[in-house]
Amino acid sequence: MYLVHARFETPPDTEIPFDLRQLSRSLLTDEDRIEHLSVHRRPPRHFVLGFYLVAGSLAEAESRAERVSRRLLDSGRLPSARLLKAEAPLLRPELFGSGTS
Repeated sequence: MYLVHARFETPPDTEIPFDLRQLSRSLLTDEDRIEHLSVHRRPPRHFVLGFYLVAGSLAEAESRAERVSRRLLDSGRLPSARLLKAEAPLLRPELFGSGTS
């Protein structure tokens, strides 16, 4: 199972629906193999869909998350937005120290 974040940018003054998670979830199919979907609002003009999905590799997971994200946008039921990137989130080691004392 992989975690992939799909990052979106909305036009100015776009309202992100309160029920974005439920709306997005309702548009998924069994073939998407999404186990969990979360929404992270990044005001003022961004949101992230976090997908936990079953895939054979990280590349497949990222590709499928991008494909699902584009399908969700094409449905016309999500807010007007642009997909910036769909990728596994990476930790920045400098935020956690070098690991040596």
